[in-house]
Amino acid sequence: MLRRQLFNAGRFSRSIRFNSTEAYTSAIASLKKDLKTSMLEKNALQKNVIKGLLSEIKNAEIDNKTKHNDEFGLFDTYSKLIHQREDSIKNYLLNKREDMAETEKKEIEIIKKYQESLPVATREEIDAKVAELLKFMKEADSSIQLKDVFGKVNWKTTPTQWNASSKSIRSSIVAQFKSIFGH
Repeated sequence: MLRRQLFNAGRFSRSIRFNSTEAYTSAIASLKKDLKTSMLEKNALQKNVIKGLLSEIKNAEIDNKTKHNDEFGLFDTYSKLIHQREDSIKNYLLNKREDMAETEKKEIEIIKKYQESLPVATREEIDAKVAELLKFMKEADSSIQLKDVFGKVNWKTTPTQWNASSKSIRSSIVAQFKSIFGH
């Protein structure tokens, strides 16, 4: 019985990675290679950050076991971790813990290095495309509401065409809507 459970568990973990894009698997391989290098160099900060990244990625794989793993999901995971560290920096500075804030800043630099290595559109590219889209929609109907903008975007093709995650496109739409439409 135990042998069957172990066999099935191994098959499950392989199927998660099998359902991934090439960019996703190469990013994971790069993280693992860098983890090994940081362990050999005894670089504790980088080692701990990479272990945290791999752990967060594995948790995301388990949570999304029916979905396709791709570089867009990795980008969102990295963005979430960067945002968490930025919040931590604010809290550390409020409590006068500059030493801890510096550590968090170094961790952000490491995560951003991996985020920038992904073959996805940058925040600036996404913002430019969203601004163009919103201006086009404003010309067609200046009284359009935010929920209607989301309804008019083709969420099946736009992320692939723009080479960006739907989550990053949505956050850019929300951020720019008020400045372009003024409501």
